[in-house]
Amino acid sequence: MRCPRDEITWLDRALLSGNRDLTLHRSPRCAGLRYVHHRWELFSRDSSYPVYLAPGAGAAPPDARGVQQTAQHILPVAPALHYETLPVVLEAGTWLVSVGNWVLPLRLELAGQGGHEPAEPGQDEQPVTVEKPVPPNSTLTRRGIPPRPDAAQRAQTYLQRNAAARMAMAFHYQEYILGRPAPQPVPMMDVVVALDLSGEGAVSDYKKLLQDLIWKEAGHQRELAEFLLRQGLLTLADLQQARKLAADNERSGRSEQARRRLKYKPKRQPGPGQLS
Repeated sequence: MRCPRDEITWLDRALLSGNRDLTLHRSPRCAGLRYVHHRWELFSRDSSYPVYLAPGAGAAPPDARGVQQTAQHILPVAPALHYETLPVVLEAGTWLVSVGNWVLPLRLELAGQGGHEPAEPGQDEQPVTVEKPVPPNSTLTRRGIPPRPDAAQRAQTYLQRNAAARMAMAFHYQEYILGRPAPQPVPMMDVVVALDLSGEGAVSDYKKLLQDLIWKEAGHQRELAEFLLRQGLLTLADLQQARKLAADNERSGRSEQARRRLKYKPKRQPGPGQLS
């Protein structure tokens, strides 16, 4: 396997144990590797196990206890209120990551001059992450306009001050937050009805405002979800709050009133139920 630069590689139950260890979490409630700000990071959303990172030395990886004893970095159990621990920036070299009783060897290679392509590991090699620069047509700069230098801070400040916008974005992008394969946004009108927002264009207005804060312009709808998740601006806690509000609105009849007010019959019912 290799770690695509434009995706999160989740160190989940399947990868670590082949789904045998049921104490390990599935994505997105586990540790992971991601490429942010031209560097690779190890982060953790694991609420059960700390994550240990130790230099890889020797022909055979040690057991989990050995990794824990030689760890250079320890990511603590993710706090419920903050959802994610502070990440660790990976330097080039061989590393050992330990979660619970499992150890995953990693190798981060800095390719030579002239380009950085992900290495193809051989049959006996370990999972590889490869650092390479963001090309001009990458996801976050697809239209030639990079995010503002202070884009994350601007968006964070707005979402912290505007709970309705934060919950609307979390509900809209819930499949992305849950790490579903081929995620799709929840239809904007379904969000308006579920959360009893002020009008039909509320979600669209929130998205346009966030794009302006991040890129100084609209037209980055596909990149918006990726940016918000990569920067940790939308979390599972936000989604849980939004789903709770949607469930309360459904029970109280406010969602039905919103449907009547908007004369809207959704193609699919909103999913305010428990997280899977």
